[in-house]
Amino acid sequence: MKDEVNTEELKEAAREAYRRMQDELDRKIDEAEELKTQMRVVEATQGLLDEIDRLKAENEALREEIDNLHQQIDDRDRRLKELGQLSAGVAKKSSSDIVEKAMRIYMNMSKRKTLSKREAAKTVLLEVITAAKLEMPEDFMETLSHFDDEELTDQTQSAASVNENVAELLTAEAQVLWQRLRDAGFIVADGYALAEGVSANQAAYIADRMAEKLRIKKKWKLFQLLWGIPNLGQLAGTWQQTGKLPPRSSDIDKLMK
Repeated sequence: MKDEVNTEELKEAAREAYRRMQDELDRKIDEAEELKTQMRVVEATQGLLDEIDRLKAENEALREEIDNLHQQIDDRDRRLKELGQLSAGVAKKSSSDIVEKAMRIYMNMSKRKTLSKREAAKTVLLEVITAAKLEMPEDFMETLSHFDDEELTDQTQSAASVNENVAELLTAEAQVLWQRLRDAGFIVADGYALAEGVSANQAAYIADRMAEKLRIKKKWKLFQLLWGIPNLGQLAGTWQQTGKLPPRSSDIDKLMK
């Protein structure tokens, strides 16, 4: 008769087999986790390599842009130098009054431009003054010294700002006054700019009387933009406080009746 099966031995063998399989499973799980970690490292490395390639391309584009900017700066400096030399040569051959008038016109036109263009204009004017050994009026040099200030744009704005309100100065009633001022020698014959020799103080008086006649409210800003003269209101305040009116003020009063 066959020996009876020993169940305890079988149970122990089954438990031992289960332990081996559990150990193998734990080992496989650890290997899987390690592989996942390695995969994440590879993915992160690939992302860094892609970012490096992108930064290299961006850096190359920036380098080209910087080279272009340097070239533009070199070209501008060369043109400014050539313009300064040419202007200085012309200035030496012209009368001081003509040169001063031309430079004031150029300055007033440049006031309405951007900061970078005003910086370039200031450079040109200073080079002309130095090269031609010009003696410019104190008020001109004071304005020029602040020509590249940021605040200047708030005073002058742009030509478009003039156009918004310039209609008040072009009415039929205004044209009559402009013509009187031209005939009297205060305004140029073919436009609205101040004639040669008209001071900023006289300009403030004309603006005050003309604005009163035409019922213009924002007079100072409008006339400052038109003539390129800052602080007209302060000039008016001075002669209003002291009672000392500008030269030919009585003539201006008659023209405004």
